[in-house]
Amino acid sequence: MDKTKKIIADSETLIIFGIIVLVTVIIASLIGKYLQRILKRKSEDQNIDSTSFVFLKHIIIATIYFFGLGWALLTLPISENFAHSLFAGAGASTLILGFASQQILSNIMSGAFLIIKKPFKINDIIEIQGNRGRVIELDLHDITIEDEKKDKILIPNSMISNGIIRNVNKNLKEKINTQ
Repeated sequence: MDKTKKIIADSETLIIFGIIVLVTVIIASLIGKYLQRILKRKSEDQNIDSTSFVFLKHIIIATIYFFGLGWALLTLPISENFAHSLFAGAGASTLILGFASQQILSNIMSGAFLIIKKPFKINDIIEIQGNRGRVIELDLHDITIEDEKKDKILIPNSMISNGIIRNVNKNLKEKINTQ
């Protein structure tokens, strides 16, 4: 009888875990679509720079996933032995993850600085290390530009922050203003 109760309790826990994960994904998806619709409407109506808004949208969605998945993990029963094993391996895991995520963190920090400094915005025509195109998306990891052949080029943010950026739009605006 005890085994049956344990199996039922474990099944209920896994169902609750699955429901929380599913609800988290649905909420993040709905909020992402809602924010995208607001962005499209505002940029069409008021000609607003959408670069900062896109970055904020990614931060909000990442936060929803972080809290939702954290909450889901709290529902799982973790045995004491498992917890000790987990903490024992945490040091090695941290070291491995630190080396593995160095480039990712570099791209994220570079993306944050690009949002703050704003050397370009969405729909600007830029040139970075021989790649020239219109900026169509800027997120935490990279930017996407579209060249004149309509090819999409993904450029990591760390490459942008360490390279030379030529903003053709700013040059055109300066030429128009001086004439």
